[in-house]
Amino acid sequence: MVRSRSGCNLVEERRHQADGRLVVREEEAAFLVVRAEDPDDWLARFEKEDGFPARQWAENMVRVYNRRLERRSGGPPTNPGTRPYSYHPEP
Repeated sequence: MVRSRSGCNLVEERRHQADGRLVVREEEAAFLVVRAEDPDDWLARFEKEDGFPARQWAENMVRVYNRRLERRSGGPPTNPGTRPYSYHPEP
């Protein structure tokens, strides 16, 4: 916890709990979502039972996370010189 000059508590910026790309690892009873760099430490487990689409859920979780990871960049969210439709500078 960090305190501001006024003494209020501020929450420190946290790193993402899952750094790097995710992959699916299959075991006999479940599909696991793991970090590519550490496949022994799973983040989510989808059991293969009662017709539950475990593979699809695991693959979708990996696809969504990795897509968001790829879209994150250090650059601005819009191209330089682009003005949003509702741009109204303050006086």
